[in-house]
Amino acid sequence: MEETKLRILELYSGIGGMHYAAELANVGAKVVFSVDINTSANEVYRHNFKQTNQQSRNIESLSANEINKLNPNVIMMSPPCQPFTRVGLKLDVEDSRCSSFLHLLDVLPHLETVSFVLMENVVGFETSEMRNAFTKALKSCGFYFREFLLSPVSLQIPNSRNRYYLIAKKFTNFAFGTETDIMTAFPSNSCDITIPVGQKTLEPYLEKNFADEELARYLLPAKTLMKYWRILDVRQRSDISSCCFTKAYTHYAEGTGSVLQHDSNESFQEKFADFEKDGNVAHLEPLQLRYFTPREIANLMGFPAHFSFPENTSLRTRYRLLGNSLNVLVVSSLLKILLK
Repeated sequence: MEETKLRILELYSGIGGMHYAAELANVGAKVVFSVDINTSANEVYRHNFKQTNQQSRNIESLSANEINKLNPNVIMMSPPCQPFTRVGLKLDVEDSRCSSFLHLLDVLPHLETVSFVLMENVVGFETSEMRNAFTKALKSCGFYFREFLLSPVSLQIPNSRNRYYLIAKKFTNFAFGTETDIMTAFPSNSCDITIPVGQKTLEPYLEKNFADEELARYLLPAKTLMKYWRILDVRQRSDISSCCFTKAYTHYAEGTGSVLQHDSNESFQEKFADFEKDGNVAHLEPLQLRYFTPREIANLMGFPAHFSFPENTSLRTRYRLLGNSLNVLVVSSLLKILLK
C-alpha cells in the first residue's frame, strides 16, 4: 500500500465532493480533517466517510494553532457562493457569509505546513473583491496561483456546470499560464497527467429498470407541464448535454436543471404538436417526462457508485445538497495538475 505523503484539510466540505476528488486523483493524499456548518450535509458526509474526523462547526472557530497541529499540506475548499451568484444580492465581502473565508485569509500567514490550495466557487467570483483579497493573501504568503473557468463539458461529460477554480502552490511556479489570465480549458502541456474523459451521452449516467412506482415519484406533475412547458429544458437519452442542476431543482421549473423524456420510443415533436393544438396535457403523458434522480445527478457530477444518502434524507434535501456540491472529475483533474 502506498504511504500517504500529503495531508488534506477539507473546508466547507458539503457532502464530500472534494474528498472523493482526492481519492479519484490517487496522488497519495488523505483527508485528515473536515469541517462544515451544514448539519444535513454533514450527515451525508459521515454516512460515506465514517473514518474521517468530520466536525460540524463554524470555520471561524478554527485557529492557526489548531490547524498547525493537524500538519496539513493541502487545503481544499468550496466557500459559500451566495455572495457572488448571478441571482444573489452580490454583496461580496460585505456579505456575512464571507466572514469565515476572510478569517481564513487572516490565518493563512500563520499556517506552517500548508503548501497547496484548491478552491472552487461560482462564476462571478473572479470579478469580486473577495477574489482580490484571496489572491493578494496568497501572493503575500509566497504562493503561485492559476485560475480557471471550467465546465464538465470540457471532459466530455454531458452536463454544464461552469465554475471558478483556483489552484495555488508554494516554492515553484506553474509551467503553464500566468497569474493575469483565467484559463477556460485544462492546460495542454500538463505533461504526464491523465485527464479523465466522460461518456459523452446521457444514457450511461441514467438509472436502469425503473419500477412503475419509482418512475411515478419523478414524473413531472400535470400542473407543472401546463404552466411551464414552454421553458422546460427537455433532454433525450442520446443527448450530449444537460443544464446545470441547482439546489432549487424540482422546486422551481426555470433555470434549475434539465428534465428527461423517459420513454424514448415516443416522438417528442409529435406529442408537443398535439398538445399545442388543444392544450390537453394528456398528449404529453406518453413521453413520461421526469426529473433526473439524485443518483443520476450524482453520476453526472462524478460521484462514485458507492456514494449514497442516509435513508432518512428527504428527496428535496438530496437535490438541494447535490445542487450545492461540485463536479468530482473536474476537481480531481485539477488536483492532479496541482500536486503532480
